[in-house]
Amino acid sequence: MKKITAFTIFIAMLLSAVSPAFAFSFPEPDWGALLREREQMVSQIDFELYAEGSVQSAPYYGAKFEPRGGAYIGMIAETSEEFAPLGCYLTYIDNMNQNDLYYPANQMIEAGNSVVMAGWTISDLDSIDYDQVRRVLENLNDYGKQIFVRFANEMNESAIGLDPDKYVGVFRRVADMIHSYPNLAVVWSPMDIGALDRPFEYYYPGDEYVDWVGLSSYSMMYFLGNPDTTYKDSVYFMTGDYAWATNKVKPFMNFLSANNINKPIMISEGGVATNTNFGPTPQNWTAPRMRNFLWSLTMKYPQIKMVNYFNTHRADETSRYDINDYPYAREIFKEAANSGAYIRSADGQPNFVFQPANGAGTLAAKDGFVKLYTLAHIPKQPDITVNYYIDGGWTHSSNQIPYIYNLDITALTDGEHSLKISAAGNEKSYTFYKRGGAVQFGAEPAYVPAETAARTISVTLNGQKLIFDQDPVMENDRVLVPMRKIFEALGADVYWDEAEQTAIAERNGKIIIIPIGKNYMTVNGSRVTLDVPARLIGGRTLVPARAVSEALGCAVDWNDPAQTVIITD
Repeated sequence: MKKITAFTIFIAMLLSAVSPAFAFSFPEPDWGALLREREQMVSQIDFELYAEGSVQSAPYYGAKFEPRGGAYIGMIAETSEEFAPLGCYLTYIDNMNQNDLYYPANQMIEAGNSVVMAGWTISDLDSIDYDQVRRVLENLNDYGKQIFVRFANEMNESAIGLDPDKYVGVFRRVADMIHSYPNLAVVWSPMDIGALDRPFEYYYPGDEYVDWVGLSSYSMMYFLGNPDTTYKDSVYFMTGDYAWATNKVKPFMNFLSANNINKPIMISEGGVATNTNFGPTPQNWTAPRMRNFLWSLTMKYPQIKMVNYFNTHRADETSRYDINDYPYAREIFKEAANSGAYIRSADGQPNFVFQPANGAGTLAAKDGFVKLYTLAHIPKQPDITVNYYIDGGWTHSSNQIPYIYNLDITALTDGEHSLKISAAGNEKSYTFYKRGGAVQFGAEPAYVPAETAARTISVTLNGQKLIFDQDPVMENDRVLVPMRKIFEALGADVYWDEAEQTAIAERNGKIIIIPIGKNYMTVNGSRVTLDVPARLIGGRTLVPARAVSEALGCAVDWNDPAQTVIITD
């Protein structure tokens, strides 16, 4: 769990001074450069319009137990009853002191339908009993659940990080053991901001030893519980005015990008202080930061695919994160968990993932409305109001994260419109196009004739009708069908490359690559011309039914009177 940074630095200094076992010497940081870097981070403005995109639009790395899109929402098992169902149970293993998960977490995990994040706290690398490690792993695997093992976490601010080479060697050995169990995945998880002279690079064990990367991330009102925290310390450690989750993850995100580490990310444990040794933190400090933690993180960083709230407090800590005694905090958590953006069971998926509006494709209205959000963070201004303007006229305002706006498209004519967002002196304008019951931001959508759009098209596979969440469409006498459903029905594995806007399917040794908007696809590297390109429609990727089915070895026919594509495998 969490450690007190300055205390652990002090202990590390003492140990290195008196014992040759800790011979590693950390280089002295350039404190001025580090301060300027952190000042730049905490002064960055976030101001961007978001929409509800398809799950397939999220980044995907193919990691063990990785959901296609969205994030598991979790909490410490023993404190989670009021907030159930949850996608993840957070629980702990204490050094070499237990063989199995403690009660009642063990029974809740066994009976529930959630993944598990098991934080395995290690305080001394020299006392690890690898036979005991094996016993614990066997017991965890026997639950038959998807269990993420976060071994030896927060090394960048504790005594286990005094010798980075030893840490990496131990972690790799245990990671190899974890990887021998089908129900277990490896999580490497430092503290978001640990000791300032211990960069993440010292401790990363290598891609082959890590399934997911994680962070402990806590927003604190005071650094080390000191109400008189200096400006430098509040910036270095991002506390007080600068304690926003979207700030605190920036050093880690920079590390991942600089080292080309492409892994799903979890907030292994985290939260926002509701209380300190000096009494409760003001609601107007905690509430917006809780909303930033639960909404803005996954909006800005869709590669974050698990968020665990540390809903408890420890007597030895100056900041406490329990939300049970704070009705406003409980309601903030429930609102986010119930929003549709989070995964609430081990085999579930979210209703949507956040996407910048300009890249979200066609947005179909629900009951006449398209739901929009603004990611708005203005440094040192927690109480802002976002105003929305349509075609130059004010239409809505929201004063709390995620600044939701339900755009009523029933009052808009088909064609081009403008939307502007404004907050605290910041403005941003967008162009969108309305056609029928949908809108699209950015480029004007391709025209689909009304008589074509109105036709109901069916698809059968081996005599069974396929059910889609987006109707097939006819374009230039070619039927386009939702990519994932048709590929999976044909027994193919399907992937989505967000950066390249490309669909990839594999079946029986055949690999098909279909770029969106291009008049070709490739089959095992050979280019095949398409009469119509794949398209994004209704938040789904649609591909030409005949071309992809025949490429996968199926026979395809068309029944015109029944308006049905007939596929035979």
